[in-house]
Formats: sequence, structure tokens, C-alpha cells
Amino acid sequence: MNQSRSEHIEYLLKKAGFKACLEGEEPDIVVFNTCAVREHAKNRAVSIIGQFASQKRKDGFPIILVCGCMSQIYQKELLHHVPNIDVLLGTHNLEEVPLLIQKRLEKQKDTQPQLAFWSKPEGQFLETGYSRKPGVSAFLPITYGCNNFCSYCVVPYATGPQRSKPMELILEELQKILEEGFKEVTLLGQNVNSYGEDLGLKWGFEKLLENIEKLVEERPSRVWIRFITSHPKDMRESIVDLVKESKVLCPYFHLPIQAGSNKILELMNRGYTKERYLEIASYIRDTIPDASIGTDIIVGFPEETEADFQQTLEVVEKVQFEIAYTFAYSPRPKTRASSMVDSVPPQEKKRRLLELNQLVRRVYQKRVEKLRGKTVALLIDKQEKTFSGRTPSNLRVFIESSVKNSLKPGDMLLVKITDIRDGKIFAEKA
Repeated sequence: MNQSRSEHIEYLLKKAGFKACLEGEEPDIVVFNTCAVREHAKNRAVSIIGQFASQKRKDGFPIILVCGCMSQIYQKELLHHVPNIDVLLGTHNLEEVPLLIQKRLEKQKDTQPQLAFWSKPEGQFLETGYSRKPGVSAFLPITYGCNNFCSYCVVPYATGPQRSKPMELILEELQKILEEGFKEVTLLGQNVNSYGEDLGLKWGFEKLLENIEKLVEERPSRVWIRFITSHPKDMRESIVDLVKESKVLCPYFHLPIQAGSNKILELMNRGYTKERYLEIASYIRDTIPDASIGTDIIVGFPEETEADFQQTLEVVEKVQFEIAYTFAYSPRPKTRASSMVDSVPPQEKKRRLLELNQLVRRVYQKRVEKLRGKTVALLIDKQEKTFSGRTPSNLRVFIESSVKNSLKPGDMLLVKITDIRDGKIFAEKA
């Protein structure tokens, strides 16, 4: 999501006459688009911004602009720890970035930082225009903001309520992406399943996917469409059915469970039970056997006992996630959980996280072993020491044969899985 917003900021700056620095050039302006979801990300950002700010030349350059979730949440703290920030703005007024930089250029000797914060967003989510680097994959935001208020999550406080981009704007942007030659497009939203609810659309996400399917099917070359993130409380069987029947939509569902205990899920304000989650996961597995399920899991949430943690491990055993992002809980400002006692000691959080990660790896290796000898579609998207790509179900596969000499990023081909080593999947052309 932040990568896509950064592409939008770059688009706005180029449109206003600024140009991106080439590698090795001294920048006049440095823009930091920040994230506040985790404490580690925040601390790292403060450190990096401070490094750049401390290198200001006598002429006042480079101009340091900081925007995004961290500036929205930590405005005073940022100004205190990084005194050389020139422009600080929140999440609701990115369109002002070029104007604010221009004003700063006109008042270069002004020592007071420019601040630009709207307390809440205005109107619809109408963001268009992204400076995407040529490549295989592109991102396309369809919503911004969130209405869920999970008790651990700062996102609704940083981004405001969910605003869905009008369908015609999404289709126009998708058309541009296709014309630019991208082979894979990922629809982005904090909760894509609830797309269109704020526009008065019932089953808006299904309608959007149907329209996207029609648009992409008309293309002479094949294009894959993915979407993230799906919230379990809004995940519907009809979405799974659409993906099953589609020639365009990829069978990968990022469906964060966060915890396997109903007690913790309720404390997290997630809006579903473990039983409902397992029901959805089973429906995906039964309906699309080749689909992958990804997840996010937090360990050490306030009041999580060892018994609660064991229930999370049981869910991992049952679902056998192909992809899992795992985290130890850290309190975020303004959230309801930040007022709860952080009852799980740091060392216990580390132990649970280690045990969880070990299980995630074991079940993943057990699941991908079943792929050995199978033929799958692959979209080549990386060229490093060897070529690799992703399957429609979002599994990374490495090519190890002479065919790699004739490959290039963007190629789609059928490959046969030949080996699985240390969790890595290897294949040759089918």
C-alpha cells in the first residue's frame, strides 16, 4: 500500500515539474512516506530520516518532507526527535505535496517546519495517477482507510474511514496499466471484501471483479489479477466461487487469522470466531484445491495464555498456510489495546513467535511436497542468479535448467516441479 502511495507522490511531483534523481545524484528534495503499523518500522524510520536530516548542507538542501501514517500519528514526537524536517503532512492531503515543496523553496531560510494536517479526509477516494517503474507487476488501490477498528491496529486512526474508489476510476486506471504492458495487477485495500459499501453498493467487490474480468479478457495477452487483503468477517463464498470460475483472478487469498483463540479474537475486535475462519478456509480448500491461503498472526496479545497460543498453533496445523506473516504484539498509540496491560513478557513473546515460525515452516514444507512432479503456470518476475516467478497461487518457483537462457521477466510458461529443497520450489520447463 505504501509503495503504491509513493508511486502516486512521485507522479504528483513529476506532474509539477520535478524530476527523480538518478542513482548517485545529490537530491534537492527527499520524501519519506512512512508506516506506523509496527513499533520496529517507526523506530527504523525515525533513524533513517534523522540520518538524512543531519546531512543538510549550508544552503538548506536537501529539503526533508515526511508524510504518511507516522507523521499523522506521531507529529510532535517526530518534530522533537528530528528537528531538521522541513515539511510534515498527514495522510489526508498528499495532493498538496508539490505545493508545499514549492512554498518551502520560496522560503528556504525559514527555520520553522511547514505543517499540513487535515483532521479528517474530505469526500471520496479519488486518487489517480501513479509513476510506476516498468516491470511485470503493478499495484492498483481500490480503497483507502478502514472501518474495522481492530483493537491493536492504528490504521483507522492514521488513515480515516474506508473510502472506495469509484468503479469507473479503477477501470480507467486498470486500462492504463494494461496499456503499459504489466502482466500482473494487485488490487489493494485494507479490506477489499468491503469495497463499495461506503458507495452504497451491495456485493460491490464481486461486481468490481466481474467488470475487471470483462476488461482483462478482451486483452490479446494474458494478465493475472490478485487482491489483498481479505478480512475474514467479510469474506464470502461468492468471492471464492468467482475466483474458481475465472480465467483472470489468481487463487490466492490473504486472510489474516491474527489469533486462534475466540477469547483473543474478541479482545482484538476481529468480528469472527475461530470456527467461522476454519469454515471459510475449508471452503477455499474444497472449492479450489490448488489455491493458497496467506495469513497474519500476532502472538503475545494482552491476556493471551499458553492455552490461547496453543489454539493458534492448532489453526496453523489445520489450515496449513502457504504464506504467513508473524509478529510479536507491540502496543500502538490511540488503539484500545494500548490501554490494556501488556501482560505477556517480552521473552515469552519471543518464545511463542519462534515456536509459531517453526510450525509454519514445517506445515509449509509438508504442503508444498505434494507439488513435486506437478505442472503449474508460472509468471517470471525476477532475474537474479537464476530466474524465478510466481504461480497463480502466489508460490515462488525457481527455474534450474537450460531454458532459463531464453527467459525474460514477464514471460508466462508451464513448468514441472522437479525438486523442493529447504522450502524452496524448483522447476523446469514442462
